[in-house]
Amino acid sequence: MAGMILAGVGGLMAKTVPRVVPVTENNLEYYWNDSGLTSKELFELVSNSNCQTSEKYFLACVNSVIQAAPKYHLELSSITGQLMTLSSVYGHDGKTEKENLALFVKMYAKQNNHLINFESVWAQILKAAEMVDYKSMAVGNGINGFLSVYKDPHTYIMPTRYYEEVSSKVDRSNLFVGLSFEKKSEAIFIRKVYKGSDADAAGLKDQDQLIELNGVPASELLLADISSVLRDGKSKQFDMTIKRDGQARPVKITRTFKVLKHVVSEKRSGLRDYSVITLSKFNTGVCDEVANKIKELSDDAVSGLVLDLRDNPGGQLDEAACLAGLFIGVNKKIYSVKYFDPLKSDEVVLTSGSLLYTGPLVVLVNSSSASASELLAGALQDYNRAVLVGERTFGKGTFQEPEVWSKNSKISLFKTQGFYLLPGGESPQLKGIAPDFVQFEAHIQLREEMSYFNPITSIQYLQSLPEQKVKNFSTEFEKCLPNMAFDKEDLILNKGLEVLACHRISSLMATQFTNEEFN
Repeated sequence: MAGMILAGVGGLMAKTVPRVVPVTENNLEYYWNDSGLTSKELFELVSNSNCQTSEKYFLACVNSVIQAAPKYHLELSSITGQLMTLSSVYGHDGKTEKENLALFVKMYAKQNNHLINFESVWAQILKAAEMVDYKSMAVGNGINGFLSVYKDPHTYIMPTRYYEEVSSKVDRSNLFVGLSFEKKSEAIFIRKVYKGSDADAAGLKDQDQLIELNGVPASELLLADISSVLRDGKSKQFDMTIKRDGQARPVKITRTFKVLKHVVSEKRSGLRDYSVITLSKFNTGVCDEVANKIKELSDDAVSGLVLDLRDNPGGQLDEAACLAGLFIGVNKKIYSVKYFDPLKSDEVVLTSGSLLYTGPLVVLVNSSSASASELLAGALQDYNRAVLVGERTFGKGTFQEPEVWSKNSKISLFKTQGFYLLPGGESPQLKGIAPDFVQFEAHIQLREEMSYFNPITSIQYLQSLPEQKVKNFSTEFEKCLPNMAFDKEDLILNKGLEVLACHRISSLMATQFTNEEFN
């Protein structure tokens, strides 16, 4: 999400008028403005008469404000009900929706909810947004904040052109320098450095602590501020001070405007050679990209393959169906969908990709592997085709289908329609996918059940299935001789490569997914 950058970045004095990244072609703000979304659609949902009708409606209205206000360095007080200038950048920043709403749950319980005049609060936000030409985006963020609580966390609106021209494409923007951030213990850390990126070339590493960005202390920056600074297409260099191993050091990122692919491959060598294919999003064309990477393996004589799905938020389920076929063959049940609407028939989806790889396979997952990532990882686990290594996944087992929003033909409504189920009949909703080998990373653990105020529970719609027997590879792994460390900094990747290097595990995998099951 884009946001205001704090005064001081770009040469202005701190605590003065904030500088804002201009609305330019391909910015999300540009597409919101192009949609022509107005406050009329927002106030049909968020009005004083509506917002005070129930606790759920009240919290949905509060969340609309929480999702939009910090962009303008504003926050809603749970004590006075007034909109205030952020007294601290910490506030709601970096916290989950569930955490942000906790104080307002107490406010409603004390019957102080009427202290908030939502129409007045939103008038102030829109006035701030209008000053910087972001009004449509403010409205869109507000509507999505409302829907997250009143409907469910994954029902949302998006400018149709943005989805078609940017979001669904296999390539990233050439403005992406290859960094993501997180807040913990009231400090900002680099969550992930993408390989081959400008940030990678600058020598930045996961869990480096950000101390300064372009001369502004990190203590004065929102996560959205950092995003806006790094997305400013007019800037080619970024000066950072980071702390690593207790030592502060300067780092300069030089933007090269390179376009990072969502599919990256590399070879890791030990006693044998292994290939690692990283898939960061299920966008259009990623199955073909992975297929091409696998075809290249035949010339490399690798002894095993690692498919890295960490921090992959999901995307298009048809790409997951295609990808699964590369490992288990065509026309295998990959998932089924169960609609909330009892008048709609459940559907079974088969793999569409042709079998390309039959060797040892390890899949890496973490708490930010979600949706289509969980579907693919869980299906390969159900078929005994792969060993999963890492953390329990996010727990998003619902699917959305886009439709033209009735209130604005330039906007698509992505509406949650039901659950997807793994081949064994279970849904990963809330509980996620459990890895065969657990290995944690240093980042914050965020999952569906702890992130959102009103997540959908599968118990409401699905019958419980008997607990399936979990495969136990640990006994065989313990019998393997210790292997050389492949990657001391990336603990999950290192564990995955160790598992691949264990011949006992590879042999067990081969016997569990028999040749007869391949096409």
